[in-house]
Amino acid sequence: MENLTVLLSAWSRDGISTALMTEAAYLCAALALAWLPAWSLARHSKNESVLFGRQVIDGLLFPLLALLFAYIAQSWLQRQQPVLLFKIAIPVLLSLALIRLCARVLMAVFPRSGAAALTERLISWLAWGAMVLWVSGLLPVLLDELDQISWKMGEARMSLRTLIEGGLTAALMLVLALWISAVIEARLLRSASGGELSLRLALSNATRALLVFIGLLFALSALGMDLTALSVLGGALGVGL
Repeated sequence: MENLTVLLSAWSRDGISTALMTEAAYLCAALALAWLPAWSLARHSKNESVLFGRQVIDGLLFPLLALLFAYIAQSWLQRQQPVLLFKIAIPVLLSLALIRLCARVLMAVFPRSGAAALTERLISWLAWGAMVLWVSGLLPVLLDELDQISWKMGEARMSLRTLIEGGLTAALMLVLALWISAVIEARLLRSASGGELSLRLALSNATRALLVFIGLLFALSALGMDLTALSVLGGALGVGL
């Protein structure tokens, strides 16, 4: 990450400059461009969803679009001048998007679960903590230190950094699998009644189990586990049965 401390000291020494005002204008434009399509699409959404939430700004779509437009604006502006606000705004928007994704999916899949609410708070603390480390420039240093803590697993070398990164990737894959299953369940159970409702509910549960299983396979792969061992074990079980 570029030396953020130097930019902050220059800002405090020179005051609010024209370059900083220009950057603030670009950032406001990026947020406005993100809010307009999110608001327009939310008007046609009948129910609370992962993308739109209860309002426009508490769904997933707004921080995702804001992150995209902010990144484009930063890429364009940093060719002309140093940027400061975007180096703070982009980590904040990324953390907000991850929190919205996990929170909305958990609320949709487990609407009255205390464990889901606790997991949501834990994800929020982790995301905001990682954002603070990123903005302060301490995150690369911490990652390098975690990479030094390593051990051998067969022929592969594992480190605490790869284990944490794999665990986060695994959690993200499982959240995406739960989101897809929740969308499929909502469509299957829409306007269903009587015996058809029971059939669709069973089909929905089977689909969720399949998607979670696929997500678990991707999660194990992200953790660095060799999935060929699982295939051999599955073949042995099949022969035994």
